[in-house]
Amino acid sequence: MNANLCLSTRPEALSRWRQAFPAGTVIATLAALSRAASAGALLWLHAGALPQARIDDAIRVVRKLLPEARIVIISSTPSQQEALLAINAGASGYCHAFATPQMLQQVATVVNNGGLWIGPELMSRVVAAAGRVITPQPGSPALDCLTTREKEVAQAVTRGISNREVAELLEISERTVKAHLGAIFEKLQVRDRLQLVLLLGQG
Repeated sequence: MNANLCLSTRPEALSRWRQAFPAGTVIATLAALSRAASAGALLWLHAGALPQARIDDAIRVVRKLLPEARIVIISSTPSQQEALLAINAGASGYCHAFATPQMLQQVATVVNNGGLWIGPELMSRVVAAAGRVITPQPGSPALDCLTTREKEVAQAVTRGISNREVAELLEISERTVKAHLGAIFEKLQVRDRLQLVLLLGQG
């Protein structure tokens, strides 16, 4: 299991992070971070940990110290603009500092397995934008291994709509949509909706 380190000057805002990673370490300075970091550690960078630095600049500073580190940004006041800055600067994830411990653990799992975590709202926007540029092909051979309903769900989510909207469109429950997506991702060996759009756009 990878170690979890968090660079933060506001440890009082990390109660849920501590619940998610009771063996994790909170560090307040860059000097302490460079001493504590180990190979394979997942670094959680609390937005604002480097005063007067934008999040993308903070990531670049940390990246110089730990060039191989996977970095997840946690923010007490998240915004899509900050998320885009973070991902563009090389972060592997961006989420709310007050997300549930289960959600934070899920973020860690995705990032440790090479995935990207940007949250459902921003992911929907990115998928929708990709779908406008990369038109999914209805007859894509990738869909052959899916059931009829899974194909319908796959084609719907590539339009960038939410699970709730897919459920309403196909007249099924949101829970069923999530189950279908899990099966789709496993069968097609993709990690998220964006990879699904890219795969289906190959024709």
